[in-house]
Amino acid sequence: MHSGIIGLIIGVVVGVVLGVTILTPKINTHTASKSIVTERDLDTETNNNFAPLPTLHDGDVIHWRSAPPFPSDRPNVARQASEFSKNLSVITGDKIILPVMPAKEVIAADRLFGALASGRIDALFSSADIALDKEPALALFSALPFGPRPQETLSWLQAGNGTKTLQSIFSKHNIQALVCGYLPPESSGWFVNEINGTEDMKGLRIRINGLGAKVWEKVGAIVTPMSPENISSAFDQGTLDAAVFSTPKVDAKSGFSRFAKNYYFPGWQNQGQPLLLLINARAWKRLDEERKSLIKASCDQHTALSQANAAQQQFSGLSELTKQDVALLRMPSFALNRLREAWAVVLGEEARRNPIFRTTWEDLKSFLKTRKTWADMGYIEDQELDY
Repeated sequence: MHSGIIGLIIGVVVGVVLGVTILTPKINTHTASKSIVTERDLDTETNNNFAPLPTLHDGDVIHWRSAPPFPSDRPNVARQASEFSKNLSVITGDKIILPVMPAKEVIAADRLFGALASGRIDALFSSADIALDKEPALALFSALPFGPRPQETLSWLQAGNGTKTLQSIFSKHNIQALVCGYLPPESSGWFVNEINGTEDMKGLRIRINGLGAKVWEKVGAIVTPMSPENISSAFDQGTLDAAVFSTPKVDAKSGFSRFAKNYYFPGWQNQGQPLLLLINARAWKRLDEERKSLIKASCDQHTALSQANAAQQQFSGLSELTKQDVALLRMPSFALNRLREAWAVVLGEEARRNPIFRTTWEDLKSFLKTRKTWADMGYIEDQELDY
């Protein structure tokens, strides 16, 4: 009896092993790691950790090594990254896994970019300014002062030379770039006091990044760089007069309304910007055409959906701000005119400083002129709309 039970158990084990190894089709998982890279990982790991992956076969799973989205301190970027990751798994039938988790720490742009370029991570959900210090022309794909509306930028990227130029810039760093989402326009920022004259702009202590910071400096403001977590304390201590952070939906949860009750529009310094899926070139080349097509389709779908959903999401943010007794104000025309004049100066300086910036700007401007010709002919003016 005892020997019979042992024999039965052995028979079941052998049957399971045979079923798994012979009868069940084998699905390989190609992976460098199934974890999100942290800043400590970047300090300790070397390229030797990542051996070349074998040839792909039908049914194989790509499990990319990733990192928290850049910028790590922007919840709207992290939210879109998470949404895209889920949709990518669905569209590819779980053939491509891009792990995305909220950042527990802010990882500097240069560290993330270096890890991606070297292959220490395979893919990263990001904005173009991740490599702004290395490639100034990427500012034209990021927060562009007085830039075109989202639909115009997307047209340039998809129907003009935008994506081609973007890829040529990232190719120099061993990276494949795909437009993969869109951030809506920001506000002009939070202000402790109202702007009633150009004299209120001089000496204004403001937190703002990117090209918009250079514009504010031209009109005499004091630009004060700081991380988002320090904005509230700076307002509270009286060392900050204004701050640009994000879109209304994100700003409504920031807590800044406790210190600054004047919330200005439009976000002239950032009229919306594309998000990118950046992939190490070696990891991209390893993919077959089916997987490449599925990734591109996933990005196109996510870009369209993020743009379509933006207006309703930001309206809900505005509604929440009014409940916090925040005044929604329009930036005075004299202020916008002064900022636009300053932007023309900054734009000229950037164009003279960097030839790629100059040629990219000229191409964008040329494309927008042709689009305007059609828009003027084909669409009803805003004031003529019956709603």
